[in-house]
Order: sequence, then structure tokens, then C-alpha cells
Amino acid sequence: MGLMNFIYKIFGFESDDVKVVAKKKKTQKASYNLKIKQDLPEEIDGVKVFYPEDFEDCKDKVELLKKNTPFFLDFRGCAVSEKNKALDYLSGVIAVLGATSEEVEKNLYIFLPKNMKIERE
Repeated sequence: MGLMNFIYKIFGFESDDVKVVAKKKKTQKASYNLKIKQDLPEEIDGVKVFYPEDFEDCKDKVELLKKNTPFFLDFRGCAVSEKNKALDYLSGVIAVLGATSEEVEKNLYIFLPKNMKIERE
């Protein structure tokens, strides 16, 4: 019996048959829906920005490269394994289509069709 239990017993707050049990903590799942939580841009310099949460969200972006449409992928809300899987897939597509990609910032990539290049100031 601990000291606090003894003191509680003296004042009549607790008896011998009562045990103190720690409350279970309520766990919350992390929310990766960044668009709701932050004001993220839909476009950067006229180029559409997408915020994938997993590999499946990236697969349809190949059609944009086929249509000569540049786009950004912001992987902030994506698990590292899903990000790497998506980048591996897209690097294969880029090689086949003759497109290019570049990491602009951490977790922000730009994908450019065959006839486009980044102009630096």
C-alpha cells in the first residue's frame, strides 16, 4: 500500500478493496488532409499543385505529362514509403516520355513534359 493510499484511507476517501487504475488515453489518428488544415496553393506560377496522400493518388498524373501539362506534387501529407514508391513510378514514366522532374523544395517536386524547361532568374 502506498503512502497516498494510506492517507486517503485515514480521511475515509478510499478503502482497502478499491484500487486506483490509470485512465486509458484516447488515441487520435493523424489527419493528413492538409487542404482543410492549411491554406495551401492550388497553383504555383500558373502550374497546378497536387497533394497526394498515397501512391494511388499519383498514378493518374501520367496523363498530364502525356498532354504536355506541367504539375507539382507536394508530398507533405504522404508517408515516406508511399512517396518513394510514387517517385520510382514517375521516374520510369519520365524516362519513357522524355519528360523531366526536379525537387524544388523538400517534398515539393515539379514534373515537366518533354518540351518544357525551368527558367531560373
